[in-house]
Amino acid sequence: MVTAVKQSPAKSPKPRTGIRQERARQRRHHLSQVVMQLIQERGFDAVSVNEVAARAEMSIGGLYRHIDTKNDLLEMVCDEINDNLIEDMVAAAEIAHGVKNKLQAAIRTYWERHWDAAPSILVAYREYQSLGDAAKKRYTAEERKIAEFFGDLIRAGVAVGEFRKVDDRLLAHEIILLAHMRALKGWIFEGRTRAFVLAEHLDLIFSRLRPVEE
Repeated sequence: MVTAVKQSPAKSPKPRTGIRQERARQRRHHLSQVVMQLIQERGFDAVSVNEVAARAEMSIGGLYRHIDTKNDLLEMVCDEINDNLIEDMVAAAEIAHGVKNKLQAAIRTYWERHWDAAPSILVAYREYQSLGDAAKKRYTAEERKIAEFFGDLIRAGVAVGEFRKVDDRLLAHEIILLAHMRALKGWIFEGRTRAFVLAEHLDLIFSRLRPVEE
């Protein structure tokens, strides 16, 4: 007589950490888009947490799993801009050959992210005073880190003779400001493609760096 062996019901595999993180990232992205839209409509001060939850089709409890205070909603919008940005810039520069190409790859990465994030950048400028002191310090530190990376590449190019000597700190921040232009002066670019504007900005930057003898 064969005795049947009772098998335990198969358990569903636990979702991988990467999948959970990606889902959480998508939820935060959706939430940041909702917050940004509400801020654009009425300004941050006039937006309530209850309204954000309703627009995002979330419960209040679900929303507070992502935030501690209302100000965290504004930080969520700002965080979308620089999320993993410096890491992406470094990675793009590392696979390019020659200092000029490394700088161009880093600029392109930064510029394209900010072209796409123009609405969030405009909100960040308009509502900057609503951020807490800790958030302001953090965003200032992030921008300085990015500027220092640009500056390091510029100085490296000067050292090997690819670039002429310039004020690398000033030029690094000018690169950053050029990438913010779509948010601040978007009407200037009407009738001009993204590729055209990027090419114009790269030409402007590298004409400043071109050795005099060229």
